[in-house]
Amino acid sequence: MEIQTKKLTKKILTFLVIGNTVLFLLLAYFHLLSAEAKDAVFIDFWGRFTVYSLWFIGFVAYEQYLSRSKWGRALLLSVVFANIPFFLLLAYFDRISNAPESIVFVDFWGRITVYSLWVLSYELYRKYVETEQSA
Repeated sequence: MEIQTKKLTKKILTFLVIGNTVLFLLLAYFHLLSAEAKDAVFIDFWGRFTVYSLWFIGFVAYEQYLSRSKWGRALLLSVVFANIPFFLLLAYFDRISNAPESIVFVDFWGRITVYSLWVLSYELYRKYVETEQSA
């Protein structure tokens, strides 16, 4: 009976984390989140929670489905890597707006981009530096 309860709890938590992430991204993309100063702490908190949730979802999917596939891993890491200069170049050439109606989405994308750099750095360290030391 305990196994069934754990499976149900896992499904509910998975649904809540993914649902929250989709909800936040949709609201941010369609500029439906407030950019008012009084709402900034709440939106920032929710945005950070959602960024971490998205990375958690992505990491779990990566570990379960792509990490053992050379091509899958290479494709995903290439997309994550390409996002970094893409985001920065869009900002440099004024293609990203810091207007109040889009700042939540831009902030979210910026955080994902920064964390992308950390994930790539970790993968590089784990695959090349750490394995050489243990050999």
